[in-house]
Amino acid sequence: MRQSKRMRQSKNRVAVKDVADYCLVSRVTIRRWIRSGKLSAIRLPSGHYRISIVDFRDFLKRNDIPIRGALFESKSEKKGGKQ
Repeated sequence: MRQSKRMRQSKNRVAVKDVADYCLVSRVTIRRWIRSGKLSAIRLPSGHYRISIVDFRDFLKRNDIPIRGALFESKSEKKGGKQ
């Protein structure tokens, strides 16, 4: 995924599509991971899932998937506070 492409975030949660793009897998795979309990998510009244950034980061760590991109930068890093 390109750095300039922004993930749709709502209150620190991301959509299934964004997680699938990040992990280079299909949306079906992400929903399978959610249903099996491998990835935590909430289900909206519409039936769509949202994954907390914290839960997504934990999932990446547990599965040795590199953590990269603006999604995981702290606010101080975004403002240039970390060198």
